Amino acid sequence: MQLSLTVRGVEVDGGLRSRVADRLGAILEKYFVTAIEAHVVFSKEAHLDRVDISLHIGRRIVVNAAASASDLPAAFDAAADRLGKQLRRSKRRLREHHARQGAGERAEG
Repeated sequence: MQLSLTVRGVEVDGGLRSRVADRLGAILEKYFVTAIEAHVVFSKEAHLDRVDISLHIGRRIVVNAAASASDLPAAFDAAADRLGKQLRRSKRRLREHHARQGAGERAEG
């Protein structure tokens, strides 16, 4: 997976960069093994720090999550939690869709 970080108006240390890679890797390992790219944007919005995560998993599957908090690690954790929830729901929808298709084919044939 290709990981790109964009920083706008805030300071990001190396520890946070490695934390981003580890956390996204763990989330992807749990739900989707392969991913094409992830783009994480750290920015400052008034008195809050904002994190936007965009994850391109496969053909026509792009998942976005965003969160704001008083510090960057908290904002990233909240955005990563939202991303994990969206991936879990997407995976469930795919499983149910394929199960319904398989059951429909067996009933017809």
